[in-house]
Amino acid sequence: MRTLSREVGLAGVALTFVAAAFIAIPPPAAQGFAEDVCYTENGAPPHNCGPLPPECPIDDPDVPLCGLGAFATYGFTLRRPLGGRSLVHTDSTYIIARSVGFSAQDAYWIAAYDEATDLGSFVPREVDGRPVPDADALTTKDISGLVRTHFATGGFLFHFLPTMRGPLDPLPDGLHPDVDDTAHEVMLTHLRRWAMAGPGSAAPLCTAGFTDPGPDGDHATGTTCYGSPQPAQIDGTYAVVAPVAYPFTNETGEQIISGTVRSSQFDSWIGDNSWNARIGIYLHALGDRISHHVCTDAGTITPPRPDQPEFRIDLNVPTCDQGPHALRHEYETGVNFTGLAAEDRTTEAMLSMAYDELVAFARERGTLDQRATTPDVKAALVTDGLVPALQIHDPVARLNAVVDVGCRAGVPAFPGNPHCRG
Repeated sequence: MRTLSREVGLAGVALTFVAAAFIAIPPPAAQGFAEDVCYTENGAPPHNCGPLPPECPIDDPDVPLCGLGAFATYGFTLRRPLGGRSLVHTDSTYIIARSVGFSAQDAYWIAAYDEATDLGSFVPREVDGRPVPDADALTTKDISGLVRTHFATGGFLFHFLPTMRGPLDPLPDGLHPDVDDTAHEVMLTHLRRWAMAGPGSAAPLCTAGFTDPGPDGDHATGTTCYGSPQPAQIDGTYAVVAPVAYPFTNETGEQIISGTVRSSQFDSWIGDNSWNARIGIYLHALGDRISHHVCTDAGTITPPRPDQPEFRIDLNVPTCDQGPHALRHEYETGVNFTGLAAEDRTTEAMLSMAYDELVAFARERGTLDQRATTPDVKAALVTDGLVPALQIHDPVARLNAVVDVGCRAGVPAFPGNPHCRG
């Protein structure tokens, strides 16, 4: 007991030291469904980006030493030269999109922009890390304004989506967020509306999702970005180790997409795949809303009022601490999901909602395969297919199992993956 207490104490000191350091540098682990398959520079088989250490439990994300280890692992691994990709954001999205009725080309670009929302741009690679032969034609446009660690552009808020609630309001169910709740799920519903509207629509894409009041008085569905009588400041805090927080500041208005490109230029910037890109970006935000729900459910947004001209976002709460945050990402692939606490079974919840939302988008696009609307088809692909495949610990075996799920559903392998057998 004395040894354990000493280790816990040392972990607390270490985390506090890290927290102080990151007041000047944004935390490295600000992502949902983080890359789980990382490429190796010498062409060797890919490795697990953030494997759960054998000594760490899967039913307690608050173990200090495990959290510190997970935080350090992601801080190092996700800065490797070739990086990696998420089999949840990328491959699973591709397989589901193709299965519900999107063409193979559209499904690819939806998945590619889903992953690019984390990385800034996405380049498909072979299993050994080399770009695929036609990589240039399959590389997304730059959308680095949406990247998870870009606080100054508002990109962070595509990954951590707090709800419009006061400190005394009940917590929402972020494991199963309501995509129609415009009063509370501001960023999520704002993004969905923009994605569903498609290219050339008047639906704006605004920093943090904040618009002028919509028909029902919400800040998600107005016709213009918030700016009455002038743009408002957005002041936020994000826990490193609560109460130590990283402060960030934005201003309401059009979302920055890349450099000087604003959201009103999105369609011309992306080109022919603009609608696919919109869907991919929305699906990424939906996935991260679910992935980070224990943090963002507890966070709050305070809108402007006569005595407070700015929006305030408070994510400086213990459930946002970087240790358990990083550890929860190690729960999302490569472990037995049945051993997790209900609130941490985010992969299953996300895949189920992503399927339903892709059905909705396919219906809107006029490409829906009606067979995809039956519970048995969904269960075969998600519950009995992708979910068990993503629990496999070995990264190569996990990737191959995901490929096999797609092949059984008649979906050609994602670019760079092994081809379907037989």
